[in-house]
Amino acid sequence: MTLRQQFSLLTSLLVIILLVGNLLVMVMNGRDYFQQQLNARAYDAATSLALSMSQVAADDEVQLTRLMDVLFDRGFFAVIELQRIDNDPIYRRSRDSAGEAAAPRWFMQWVGLEMIAAEADVTRQWQRLGTVRVISHTDFAYRDLWAMVRAELIWFSWVLVVTLVLLQILLSWLFRPLARVERQALAICERQWQVQTDIPRPRELRRMVLAMNKMVQKLQSIFTEQSAMTEQLRAESFNDNVSGLLNRRGFDQRLQHILERGEEHSGVLMLMQLQNLSALNQSQGRQVVDDVLNMLGTELQRCLQEFPAAFSGRRSGSDFALYIPCADKVQANELLQQMFSQLATSVLSRRQELVFHLGGVFLQALQDDPVQALSCADAALRQAQRAPEGRAQLYQADNAATVQEWTAGQWHELLLGVLEVNALQLQFLPVISNRNRRLLQFEVFSRIVWQGETLSAARFWPMVEQHQLAARYDASIVAQVLAQLKQQTLMSGVTYCINISPASVLDEPFHQRLTELFRDAPQLAAHIALEVPESSLNGIETALARLALQLKPFGVSLGVDQVGTGSMAFAYLQRLPLDYIRIDGSFNRGLHQAQDHRFFIQSMVQIAHNLDLLVLGEGIEEADDVAVLRQTGVDGMSGYFFSKPLPSLAEAHQWQLPADDA
Repeated sequence: MTLRQQFSLLTSLLVIILLVGNLLVMVMNGRDYFQQQLNARAYDAATSLALSMSQVAADDEVQLTRLMDVLFDRGFFAVIELQRIDNDPIYRRSRDSAGEAAAPRWFMQWVGLEMIAAEADVTRQWQRLGTVRVISHTDFAYRDLWAMVRAELIWFSWVLVVTLVLLQILLSWLFRPLARVERQALAICERQWQVQTDIPRPRELRRMVLAMNKMVQKLQSIFTEQSAMTEQLRAESFNDNVSGLLNRRGFDQRLQHILERGEEHSGVLMLMQLQNLSALNQSQGRQVVDDVLNMLGTELQRCLQEFPAAFSGRRSGSDFALYIPCADKVQANELLQQMFSQLATSVLSRRQELVFHLGGVFLQALQDDPVQALSCADAALRQAQRAPEGRAQLYQADNAATVQEWTAGQWHELLLGVLEVNALQLQFLPVISNRNRRLLQFEVFSRIVWQGETLSAARFWPMVEQHQLAARYDASIVAQVLAQLKQQTLMSGVTYCINISPASVLDEPFHQRLTELFRDAPQLAAHIALEVPESSLNGIETALARLALQLKPFGVSLGVDQVGTGSMAFAYLQRLPLDYIRIDGSFNRGLHQAQDHRFFIQSMVQIAHNLDLLVLGEGIEEADDVAVLRQTGVDGMSGYFFSKPLPSLAEAHQWQLPADDA
């Protein structure tokens, strides 16, 4: 029972008790009054009749009867009788109650007027002739008393109704601050820090609202401090404070994770060197150089915005590095020349009196040696510095294996053909719960099977985004996962995580397509999770929030992947309706040897758990890293240490964690 109902019930009981008590007192007082008046009237009538009969001869029965009739016909008396002293015949007149009851029978029985017979002696001179006995009629008393009770009941009913209505209005006004406090508390659970500005006047409610506001501000301050500390740790450990890009350690760490994680990668690694930065420092001062480096870092970040998985860093004073996913060597060379042109016509134009060169190497394999990759890129940089005709050079190996290359038109035709024949192949990577070592999620990966060749997402996805087919591919993957789930027995508590492209998030028809898919399979929607990379949130946060609101009725989960690789402040964790975050594998690789990585993950776990978010770790390959990651408090983990991606959903549902790994 709600507090409002309790107040209403208690008030109603108090009003009813007061009204019933007042009614009882009124009825009892009325009964006593009527009873006293009726008895007094009977006594007066008996005395008056006895006096009149004393003037009539004792044997004149006609006259005596007339005197009795005159008094009786008034209707106020039930019994009038004369009994002579010599026991001669008694003259008595009586009348029963009227045919129509003066009041309900139960009321008359409850009230029970007690009428006393009034007696008076009839005398002549000193001789007693007889006795007159008179009893008052009660019909009038019952009728009047019942009319009074009925009027009081009507009045009391109106009072009760009006009281309850006024009480509800009063309670609505009083409980309005409580309702706002409830919404405020629920908003905290939804990671929204609402402060009430409408402070109630009643002292108790005012103190409660002010205390709640103070708590909200304190929680927001704690979250802000935690986020700022974690962001500062990330910046100090992995970012260059002048250019705003990754430092040497941060860039090498991410590059190593991509090249050595055992999944196929496809991209171009670029090295850039500014030739006369030292001369500029000597001639114009350090501050001018710092401004140039800062503008260069800003321009590089702007150039890489259209490549969600790309990243850049400053390796030394005048050396910069970039990694951009691409499909093949042709696209790698196009990206290299495009990057050179953009820099040469903007921040590094000839007006800046800076000469720069760009060298790159195309990397495509299951595993590559980061040191060898950097050596090849450096060799290309040296080739660009020696070449008189240009300053951007792609590394050309003498013994490079022949790899089939496609033009942009051929890629477009290939990708459209895959969509038409539904040639996407899905793989499923288990995510293990840290609490009970059971399945928590499956990460869904996509492959293309085309003309007998299998292409990983690392190879074909850059071309998907270049030809603006990301929304169609993402919708196709979601539809294929739902179709396979319909043919399998659902696993309780297990979700299937699908990474969607930022371009899809910005595409309104993609939103509508997802709504249609989940509306057709509402029982499966709660088993689907959609996630986006953290590095892309800066441009899609509003669209992502709109998509989450649209999919919320279906129970679809929302997550952020590659946490720690973006430059966006962690405040997005409270702005977006997220369900989980996934720490990037570059922080988990070699975790047992990196204390700052461990502290960063522990900070993220604390922040996320305060917001009721699950924290997952990916890219686990070593037992030592697993042990340390479990100590940080993450909720789940995945990686080749537990399992490689499983080729079908049927095998995924049959997969079990080996006893040695549990």
